[in-house]
Amino acid sequence: MSPLRIMLLKVLRGGALAAAVFAALVLVIELWKRGGDVAGLNPGFMIMLGLMLVGALWLARSISRELAAHGPGHRSEHGS
Repeated sequence: MSPLRIMLLKVLRGGALAAAVFAALVLVIELWKRGGDVAGLNPGFMIMLGLMLVGALWLARSISRELAAHGPGHRSEHGS
């Protein structure tokens, strides 16, 4: 795997993790605004926020697996 590809994957993984942290932060702020009353939350918004959080974490995990599969000692069939 080329160094440029490794760098781009690391940047994408960082962005996915940042998106997950942002989604979790929005969830905490919404709960804080309502004084911890879960019943006052909009269920549609919370479902979408949860899906975004799960998707961002899944993407970060997939990128990490790709980086681990092509570690420093890995040689592909193309010799790079």
